[in-house]
This record gives sequence, C-alpha cells and structure tokens, in this order.
Amino acid sequence: MQDPIVPNNLPPHRIKHLRNRLIAGILVSVPLVVTIIVLKIAYSAINNFSAPIFRYLGVDFPGLGFVTTLLLLLFLGFMATNVLGRRIIERCESLILKIPVIAHVYGGVKQAIESVRNIKTSSNFKRVAYVPYPSPGCYLIGFVTGTLYDEALGCEMTAIFLPTTPNPFTGYMVFVESSRVIESGLTLEQATKAIVSAGLVSPTKPDSVPSPFPQSVFEPSASKINHQI
Repeated sequence: MQDPIVPNNLPPHRIKHLRNRLIAGILVSVPLVVTIIVLKIAYSAINNFSAPIFRYLGVDFPGLGFVTTLLLLLFLGFMATNVLGRRIIERCESLILKIPVIAHVYGGVKQAIESVRNIKTSSNFKRVAYVPYPSPGCYLIGFVTGTLYDEALGCEMTAIFLPTTPNPFTGYMVFVESSRVIESGLTLEQATKAIVSAGLVSPTKPDSVPSPFPQSVFEPSASKINHQI
C-alpha cells in the first residue's frame, strides 16, 4: 500500500514569506483590536450608568444613556469650576464622609485621584533619575516626586518612585540622599516607554557620548582608601 502523496506546491521560501506577512498583520491588528475593546468597555460603562433609568421609564433608545451620562459629567465639571457649584459639592462631600463605610471608600478614591492630579501638575514628576542599586554599574530608574530635609540625618532626601515593568502605575517609593541621586537626560515619556516595553523601546544612542554616571557613587576615592589604610 502506497503512502498518500501530500501536495506541496509552495516552495519553502514562499511559506516563510506568507508566515512573516501573517505575523506582521497580527502585530498591526493587535493595537487596533485592543483599542476597540477598551472603547467598547468604556462605552458600556458610561451607557449603563444612565440606561437603567430610561429602561425603567420605558424609553429604549440606543446611546441615550451614554449621552445623558456625558451631559451629567459635563454639568458636574461646570459645577466644580464654579464657586457656588464647588460649595454645593463640598457640602455633599461632607455629608458623604459622615457615612461610616462609604466614607472610607469615597475618601480613599478621592485621595488617589488628587494624588494623580498633583503628579500631573507637579514639575518634580517630570524629572527622571537613577538610583544606584544593587551593585556598581547597576541603576534603578525612577521618577522624582519631591524632596524633604531630615534634621536627624542632617541632609536633604529625594523622594523617588520606582515603577515596575510592565505596569508603571505600581512600584516602590524610596527616599535617597540627594547627593546620591543621578539626574537622567530622558524625558518622562521616554522613560515610561522603556519601562513598559522592558527596554525594548529605548532612545537611540548617540555616538561618542560619555557616561553620565560618576564613579564615586559606589566606589570611594583613592584618597579616602589611603586615609583608611
């Protein structure tokens, strides 16, 4: 009995060519698909906020809940930027903060939002810096969020947020002596792209650029070593 003959009309290089084109198509479509999914989730969340009210009233019109929610948010935005509206919002917030369980949730969410707003409006967070760790020649990249002076230590400390990969919104908060902080020439956008992509998307290296890291960050000078000896 003869084995069945499998037709193979395409040469290997053609198959490889088609495979590469298929992979390229997938890579191009992934951002678009993710964007569509995010937009659908956002639309559903905004629409479902007001849609149940209209369904209860017997009104079923596509997109009505979405438009109503946007108008409501726009109205709240006008109130928040108006003196009288801000007072009304503050009075409502004071009543909400008196409710035992809701007060903790509302207060925590508001504090987180205020922190994000302060980060966006703060010029300190625009700075990117390096922290020496864990050995000579190794550095952690982070965002400077502020400075403080510690009287007990007798020096100025720099607050640096060290984000994690691939989610830069989580990380560690460290306080480092300002003299040990190494300023970076990267912008906030460049550093964020490098962190999210695990270094795959990084700024190009110019030719003949000297290293910005001083050797004295980790290694003591020769005079100090001789003095200790």
